[in-house]
Amino acid sequence: MTDGTQKKNGMATAAMVLGIISIVLGLFGWLGIITGIVAVILAIVAKKQIKADPSMAGSAGAAKGGLIMGIIGIALGIIITILAIMALNALAGGIQDSIDQYELNIEDYN
Repeated sequence: MTDGTQKKNGMATAAMVLGIISIVLGLFGWLGIITGIVAVILAIVAKKQIKADPSMAGSAGAAKGGLIMGIIGIALGIIITILAIMALNALAGGIQDSIDQYELNIEDYN
């Protein structure tokens, strides 16, 4: 039995904060992946702690939110990173085409 007081789970709160941060950093690529992974790990550990100690049940929402936002941050980070790599690859190809065209133009004058 509990005495009616609810204990807070610090890991659940940390997971939620890192989940939010991972979504923001996910817009910039790989940093969102790293913070998202940490958020997911903390959320899973917090959920296990909450299950073992029902007096922390009030933190279950924060753990669930941290888990969901961490997953979103990871997905967003992966998508943005892939798009950035594709954009850089296209840019490099365009630059190479320009160099090749410039070299062809110079050969015409020789």
